[in-house]
Amino acid sequence: MRLYPEPVGWDREDIDVLDWPGLCSKIDGLDSAPDAIVNCVAFNDVDGAEERAAQALALNAEFPARLAEFARDRQIPLVHYSTNYVFDGVLGEYDEAAAPAPLSAYGRSKLRGEEAVLAAGDPHYVIRTAVIFGPKGASDVSKKSFVDLMLDLAAKRDTIQAVADEINSVTYAPDLARATQGLLERLPAPGIYHAANSGAASWYDMAREIFRIVAKPVTVAPVPASHFSRKAVRPARAVLLNTKLPPLRSWQDALAEFLQRTA
Repeated sequence: MRLYPEPVGWDREDIDVLDWPGLCSKIDGLDSAPDAIVNCVAFNDVDGAEERAAQALALNAEFPARLAEFARDRQIPLVHYSTNYVFDGVLGEYDEAAAPAPLSAYGRSKLRGEEAVLAAGDPHYVIRTAVIFGPKGASDVSKKSFVDLMLDLAAKRDTIQAVADEINSVTYAPDLARATQGLLERLPAPGIYHAANSGAASWYDMAREIFRIVAKPVTVAPVPASHFSRKAVRPARAVLLNTKLPPLRSWQDALAEFLQRTA
């Protein structure tokens, strides 16, 4: 087992990752060579990617490709995060070997990123995950999770509509971080891994569980995905089956811990 020192983290205020010479210089300027690189960069505006496909490709495919080659040349393990949206939802549940078939520009850009990272060669890992929630990022432009959005809406409304016919895996960010750390400590065979909390949920299921845990008297009304006008097509059921990493606790238990900590 390898034990890693305190990580160095950079946000968008610290570096523009599309300034490739600047990023290389910043990495090479560290006091010592990294033991591993974890790429958390993503264009994750699923609907926005339909109109800004070039930007999505730049961050989700072209940048990971360069980073993977950079890390390979220095024999530094790279972890790159991907998504269940590389699948079309027809099978419903997908293990790590399932054939991708993305429905959206976002999904296609993330698949291109997966392919580029793996094509660069060892020692690289792709971790697919889905519906991440947890403490809000420190950046002023950090995107709110579904949990935060539901709590914000509950402060203004007695009834909230939530999509009931889209089923995903759900992931607590600290659990994903621990799974990533465990992978880097073990350094198993490079390739694709799935890391999400056990179980699956619709947005409706998740909203109801949020308000049950916080004891908030909010009515959650189930609606079909077609009820909302959205540019991108989402898979109806894209649940990630983890067959390679140690299983994570249920999403309900993780959600309860998060809400109790933020109460």
